[in-house]
Formats: sequence, C-alpha cells, structure tokens
Amino acid sequence: MIKQFTDSLSQKDKTLRQLYRFIYEYGPISKVNLIDLTGLKQTTCTRLIDELLSHKLIFEAGFGESSGGRKPILYKIKPDTYYVFGIDISRTYTKLLLMDLNLHLLKEERLSLNQTTTPDVIVAFLVSKITELMEKKSLTKDLVLGIGIGSIGPLNRDDGILLDPVDVPSPGWEKIPIKDMLEKQLGIDVFIDYGVNTALLAEYQLTSFNMYQNIVYVIKGVGTRTGMIMDGNLTRGSDKLGRYGQGHMIINVHGKKCICGSYGCVHAYSSIPAIVEEVINLLKEGRDSILRERVSQIEQVHFDHICQAVNEGDPLCSQVIKDAAYYAGIGLSNVINVLHPELIILGGPTYTNMELFYETVKETALMKNKIMYPNHEIVINRGNLGENATSIGAGSLVLGHYLPN
Repeated sequence: MIKQFTDSLSQKDKTLRQLYRFIYEYGPISKVNLIDLTGLKQTTCTRLIDELLSHKLIFEAGFGESSGGRKPILYKIKPDTYYVFGIDISRTYTKLLLMDLNLHLLKEERLSLNQTTTPDVIVAFLVSKITELMEKKSLTKDLVLGIGIGSIGPLNRDDGILLDPVDVPSPGWEKIPIKDMLEKQLGIDVFIDYGVNTALLAEYQLTSFNMYQNIVYVIKGVGTRTGMIMDGNLTRGSDKLGRYGQGHMIINVHGKKCICGSYGCVHAYSSIPAIVEEVINLLKEGRDSILRERVSQIEQVHFDHICQAVNEGDPLCSQVIKDAAYYAGIGLSNVINVLHPELIILGGPTYTNMELFYETVKETALMKNKIMYPNHEIVINRGNLGENATSIGAGSLVLGHYLPN
C-alpha cells in the first residue's frame, strides 16, 4: 500500500499518508496525539487508523499513561511490512545494506575497490547480492520499496548518472547510468544522491542531532565531501560542483600543486593520496620508521600501513599526520567562520582510523574559532552511525520518496 502513496492521490489518501507519516515519526503515539497533529475529527482519525491496521502497516503497541480515564492505545508502524536497500559507493569500497522500514540493519555486504573493480563489476556485485538477499529473506519485488544510493560525485541526480569522478582506482567511470542499470536488471526503483548528503540525513533523522538547525558533515578520505543542513534544511547545491569534491579551499597560495590545478588546496595536504605521498617521500630521504620493516619496497606503503604505524606511535608517520591534520583543521576553521554551524560531524577513514588526525583537526579548528568568535559554542564529533551512515541515509531516500514531509 505504501507504494500507492506516490500515485495521483485523493484527499483521503493524502490524509492517510500524512497519518502514517506521523505514526512513523512519533510512534508509539496515541489517537489523541494524532488528532492534535493532524487536526482530524475523532471519527475520521479512527476510521483511517482502522484502515492502516487492516493493511498491517501499523500495530497496537501497548498503552500510554492515563490522564484520568482509560489508558490510550499506542500505535507504531510495522517495520517488516516493506524493506529497503541502501548503497554506499565510495572510492575505497561499495557497501550494501538491507534494512526494514525503521532503517534497522538486517544484512550487510561489502566490496573493496581496486584496479579491477570497474563500474560493471560493482553493478554485477550489487545485482548478485540484492538478488541473493531477497531470496534468503523470501522477499518479492512488491515487498521492496526501493534502492537508495549515496555516491561519490559528480552526479546527474535527475537521471541517476555518475559522471566522471576522479581518483577512483579502476578505469571506466565516465557517464555511468547506474540507476538505469540497476532498475533494468532488478525491476526495483532506484534513488540517488551524494553520499555525504545521505550520511547527513541519516545522522539528522535517526539520532539526537535533530536538535541542531545548522550542521556541517565532512567525509574525508581519498577526497573531501561536505554536506550542510542550514536552518533545518538540507542544502543540496549543484551537480556541477561535484567532480573534485569540496577539499579545494586554498590555505597556502604558494603551496603544493593540487589535482584541480590550483596550488595550496586542503586536498593537496590532507587527503589520503597526499598523506601517502608525503610518507613515501620522507622514507626515500632516509627517514627512519617502523614501516621499513613492514614493506619490501617503499612504494608499497599504503594508507592502512600508515594508520597502523600512527596508532603504534611511529614518530615519522605521526608527524606527517599532525601536519596534514593541521591543514585540514585550518580549512575547517574557515568553514566555521563562514557558516557558523552548531555541529560538525567528521567522517571518513582519515577521521575514523586515526585518533591523532581527528583530535588534531578538532583542536586546531576550535582554537581558531575561539580567536575569532570567543562566544560561539560549537560541537565537533564523529557522529553516531559510523561507516554505515551513508548507506542508511541512502535507504532514507527511498522512504522520503513515498513519505514526503
């Protein structure tokens, strides 16, 4: 029945959808509170609740506190009536989550990306795993509301096309119609947005962060992606700005050349490729490090080696990370000075894999902010949903299509 909520709706169907949305957001909730939220007459509200119960979209979830009479019945949505898939496409992995209507994780699949994982390989992986999970859960297409994708950019979101992302490990990433590819092979509707937007939506909708009206979310890894909620609304921006991400604020006009062609960008100092390059260059200069014992050739050093060395206190890698984090913190302080967010969420492998990087960025940004705005209180943390935020938020894209605010 939820799939019918996007058809040409009568006024009664629109009211039914609104009622279900309120039960979804506020349940367990009583009929009295639903009447207050919707403005419906008691008889109308009762009739619509009965209809939702008959379709098994909601259920009676016990009793609320009495205000003097009988205890009111409470209603919640039935989360296993339908299911959604959420996909995270980054430059290092593709993740697939199967979730119920509450966006609770039921099953997870992951594919690490390398030089051989072209878009065709990724699509084949997703089709295979989605088909397999549906068979294991005995799910027909009618029981799957849709597939949401949170992806690297740039995107043509209207048509569901990945355009020409940079720094992906494999070839063939030009104008990939991933929405059409998945819909034709699976027969399930697909919805797509930038991964940082879906991650931010998930943190905002499913955690206590909805108390904040102005939030910046940064995912930093091979590139830097930034999402914003301003005045309680997601700011989606333009698809035309997505190729290089948002790590190209210039912090040193005479600095290193960046992949974008400019000099002194944050990306040139604090991205994973920049960090790996700096460590390799220092090792080639003869600097000492425990990494010399762990790779046969210096060029074999990769980001995971560096993270492990930093977490073990290796002086060379720790200094590189402190320097990289300092530049990232300067860039973040500039964002604070312009947008004045109440909350900043820092995600991605540089923040999650190394406490030193995260703490240095946080300390630098807050220190710079205090100089300019000593009375501006700001919260910086790594969010509540971790690495699954993008995939969970991708699932919420599907729900947002059928249950718009």
